[in-house]
Amino acid sequence: MTHAIDPINLKAAAKHLEWVLQQYPGVSDIGHLYDALRSLIEDAKNGRVSRPMNRQEMPCRYLKSEGVYQPYENPDVEGAYVCFSIEMEGGLTEGDREINSIIEGIRKTTKRDHG
Repeated sequence: MTHAIDPINLKAAAKHLEWVLQQYPGVSDIGHLYDALRSLIEDAKNGRVSRPMNRQEMPCRYLKSEGVYQPYENPDVEGAYVCFSIEMEGGLTEGDREINSIIEGIRKTTKRDHG
């Protein structure tokens, strides 16, 4: 199955990521990320992304995997970056959705049993 860009979801993810990044003025790690993503965010917001991006093409992907953005969680930089990345890659596959559903079921069961 070929992924396709959903311009509405991509625009929403881009706007959210931009807003989140703007909540950390003066933080160099976040400024670096914003600078690296600024043109992609603008293209996404203006409907200029026509093909999914390969995961390896996503700027600053290595920093996310190293946990650089984890301390910035209110608002959640890492979560916003992941959502934007997923949309830039063409969204979740059916397999991704199934895995997320299983994980959510486990979380609910765990919460119910321990909460």
